[in-house]
Amino acid sequence: MPIRPPAEVGTAPADVEALAAALLDRLHETQPLRVWSLIVTIFGDLVAPRGGEVWAGTLSDLLGLMRIDAAAVRAALSRLARDGWVERERQGRLSFYALSAAGRATFTPASQRIYRLAPEGGEARQVELRVVVLPETDGRSGLREAARKAGYGLLAPGVLLGTPASPPLDGPDFPQGAADGAVTLAASVLSGSDADLVARAFDLAPLAGRYQSFCRRYAPLAEALEAGQGGANQGRLSPETAMVCRILLVHDYRRLILRDPMLPPALLPSDWPGLAANRLAARLYGALRAPAEAWIAAHARGRDGALPPPDASEIRRFSAG
Repeated sequence: MPIRPPAEVGTAPADVEALAAALLDRLHETQPLRVWSLIVTIFGDLVAPRGGEVWAGTLSDLLGLMRIDAAAVRAALSRLARDGWVERERQGRLSFYALSAAGRATFTPASQRIYRLAPEGGEARQVELRVVVLPETDGRSGLREAARKAGYGLLAPGVLLGTPASPPLDGPDFPQGAADGAVTLAASVLSGSDADLVARAFDLAPLAGRYQSFCRRYAPLAEALEAGQGGANQGRLSPETAMVCRILLVHDYRRLILRDPMLPPALLPSDWPGLAANRLAARLYGALRAPAEAWIAAHARGRDGALPPPDASEIRRFSAG
């Protein structure tokens, strides 16, 4: 059954259910509701580390808990298959979806960013940057926009600023062949200020605001869960609620971190809210892990039955190791 607001709010479990319902309400207030994007989140969080293939019914069941009907799920899966993200295999009347080769190539670096535990800020030091000079071709404007979405800053119409963490321009985030002729330089600031250069290339204020909103939205849920740890309340958190909260958490955080330029701590403000958002995501993911895994074990299916155990990358999520 879809998660609904409880009749009364007072105990810790009811608080969690009410908070989960409020997060779902917010999801449905966002129009248009991009069901295909939610499925991408589910593939990255649940399916990719467990063999990369899942029964369509599992996706329908999980999205049904999120108040999304089966027709919308089928349409979204058809779109993802048409766009080359997934491949469909039929076994009798059942359909199974697996990540395509292109999908796997995209998911691996994305997952490394999403589930990374960010380092604490250290002492200020000189940082090596990447300066990219774009080619004078018809595809330059498209490459420039794709690069900005991937986290590069814009110093001039044909000059981008990135860091060693920026994805290579010939990678899956960019139009094929568009980076031919681009030149990338390793650079450091010899005069002037790193902060001034970063301010010219990156408009960090909107991203900071979105990180702050993320923290305001999810901190109450983390606090409600942690208040119940070790007692009867924690045991009453349903696997369904935990799984829904986990997907919403990763979905919202994914849309922030994949647009973050991932600047080194030395180039960020001392109160950068991205660090607080990362720590909150790690806390909440850990609190939801056990009951969410219980839902996966009971309900997630592939063509051979229950999905296999997760690989080592899943175990290390949000780990400092």
